[in-house]
Amino acid sequence: MGLFQRRTIDTMEEDERRKMFVADGSDDAAAAAAVSVKFAIDQQDALLLQLPSEILHQILCYLPPQSLVSLARTCRQLRGLASNDLLWANLLRPNIPPEDFPPDPYPSSSYRDLYITHHPYWFVPRSRIWISDEPHIGRVMIAHYDPRRGCIEGYRLLAERTPSVAIFWPYEASVVIHSFRPRVHLWLDDPIMKLPHDIVPFNTRQGWWEAEVKMSVGRPGHNTSASFFLARNLPAQLENPAMSLWPPSTIPNMPRVRAESSDRFRSRGHKPQKYEEISQTAFRLRHWSQFSTGMAHFGIRIGEEVSTWSTIDPNLYTATREKPYQGIYVGDYAGHGCEFLLVMQSEKAPELPVRRPTDAFLRSLIGLPPVGDEDELEETLLEERPDSSQSEYQREVLAAQVAEGIYHGAIEAVKLTGDPNIPRGEYTFVADDIGPGGLIRIAEEYPFKGARVVRSRGHVAARGFQNDEFIPSQLILISPNKLAQYWVPYGHISFYERIDLDELIDDTFRGGGRRKEAEQAGSRSG
Repeated sequence: MGLFQRRTIDTMEEDERRKMFVADGSDDAAAAAAVSVKFAIDQQDALLLQLPSEILHQILCYLPPQSLVSLARTCRQLRGLASNDLLWANLLRPNIPPEDFPPDPYPSSSYRDLYITHHPYWFVPRSRIWISDEPHIGRVMIAHYDPRRGCIEGYRLLAERTPSVAIFWPYEASVVIHSFRPRVHLWLDDPIMKLPHDIVPFNTRQGWWEAEVKMSVGRPGHNTSASFFLARNLPAQLENPAMSLWPPSTIPNMPRVRAESSDRFRSRGHKPQKYEEISQTAFRLRHWSQFSTGMAHFGIRIGEEVSTWSTIDPNLYTATREKPYQGIYVGDYAGHGCEFLLVMQSEKAPELPVRRPTDAFLRSLIGLPPVGDEDELEETLLEERPDSSQSEYQREVLAAQVAEGIYHGAIEAVKLTGDPNIPRGEYTFVADDIGPGGLIRIAEEYPFKGARVVRSRGHVAARGFQNDEFIPSQLILISPNKLAQYWVPYGHISFYERIDLDELIDDTFRGGGRRKEAEQAGSRSG
């Protein structure tokens, strides 16, 4: 006998059967109905239903939404328990930050309805940061659930340089250092993605897992349209270096999806065919322009493009005591403007591909010295190693750094947004060893006094990512929130500032409430 199989009503006593069907509306009838329901429960063969409702509620708290729906289909009693709004509110909490969690499910009538409204798209605000595979440049998006309107939106992350101050570097008089204080913000005027509260897929004949959600994005009158649709992870055993995948292989430990398709990702192989196949780390956006004449309802659809978006594992950009330099950074790339980077720490540096030697003419095009001169630069870097000639200040700082125990392993920086020379998804610099093996010196000069300087390799290329090379450079570890890279052949220094995503989201959507509370708590404790 099944767990939820009931005994037939024919086995009940005749008087109990009459009580079940009394419907005269009197108090006696209501009492009789309650007794009959209790009798029906007592007659169940399913021992689960004989448990107290409080214990059943605790059991249901551990079930995923799909199991709750299946359970609700078994009988009326479990349907009532599975529809408890507290269960669905708890299912929503991992997807919405506590500061944004709505005190009521508005504009939905219940938390269950709110969950259903954006199912299965809740993974988008849960992951927050998303990066696109658009050629060369790419984009970074911050996803956010708006509790006022009940919609999921994604805004482009931007950075602007503010006026800088130039100083000569005392360590190398020929190098001019330009200060870098970027202004990082979200472009709120035009969201990249917008999933409204009442989602209606416009291609419902294909099924909800293949349907695309039409989005109202773009400025009025620009005739631009966009849609959102789900992606399907490529099994790891099918991945091939020749495939175009996203996210790129430079970002480790991530599921990957196809980034190119001859049919613009319309075939069923690119879309999930069941719930378990829905990628929780990737999705796609389709953009096109549509023009019509007069009052015509249909128009000409041109310029269709599909972008694939992927999130990043928080373990790769969350700073810890052992990996204090991990994070999302914004870097100063001179004429290319500000670009966003993913800085990771690992125990071993990645194996970089061997490049074909570039001839002297092409090296001159990207501003590199002849091969022999670069070898001399590399030898100079090798000679700059800590020895007995260190000053007392350097020895003290070095001893303090050794005591911290955090200077070991490699640092890798991957571009999340790129430029015509080095595109998104490529390394911008790699420091193979930030420990004793890669240490050059402890800086004593302004503005890097006390910073650890280690050997690194900077990635450069001609326009169009042609003839790329890794050149000798120095990584200056100013602080866990600020890095600098000295491009030795160019005589140029770039700065990189950490982006605090929590603070950025708090300032943008909550008016800086979290920071104000922290400041008030600090003033009270002071």
